[in-house]
Amino acid sequence: MATERGLDRVVFFTDAVAAIAITLLILPLVDEVPSAADDGLSVAQFLQRNGSQVLGFVISFAVIARLWMAHHALFQHVRAHTPLLLWLNFTWAFTIALLPLPTAVISQFSVDAPARGFYIGTMAASSCVLTLLLVTIVRTPGLVDPAAPMSERAMLGSVISSTLFLVALLVGVLSSTIGLWAMLVLFLAGPLERLLTRPLRRIFQTRER
Repeated sequence: MATERGLDRVVFFTDAVAAIAITLLILPLVDEVPSAADDGLSVAQFLQRNGSQVLGFVISFAVIARLWMAHHALFQHVRAHTPLLLWLNFTWAFTIALLPLPTAVISQFSVDAPARGFYIGTMAASSCVLTLLLVTIVRTPGLVDPAAPMSERAMLGSVISSTLFLVALLVGVLSSTIGLWAMLVLFLAGPLERLLTRPLRRIFQTRER
């Protein structure tokens, strides 16, 4: 079981990966500016020409931000780390570092089933690894800070988000009509979490009795 100081280095490293990944998302658009200026395009024409890249940037930025917030909230409850936790965290960082690549793919290539699968699948993998991190933290003695215990709602929210990402992946790959719009299912995360929190809490309370 490693020290809290070592945990801080793990968190700082992961934060840096997320920050760099978010920065990389905008670089392809920045690279297009000189050629657009040489062509005499206005700002509106530039945005119109690169609409798919702009949309990909916005979606991926929002997803990375949401995943980082979930990671940040999760590690607020952690006071130490184990080798398994480290490797799961590295795996999560890998999915975040990878996301600019499928973002560029859907922006530059035909958005076919493999492209949609690569894009949504990377996000789904990141969310699922976060859930695995949560399960590992909860089930490993000594990892959770007694002063900041994990709530049932936090655990439920992670499972719901991962499940919805997998649903979006399945629908997005199988349906060319729906495509990336399948990701709208993620907006159900909040309502489902609120709907299921009370019944889940009652189940836990009943078991404790």
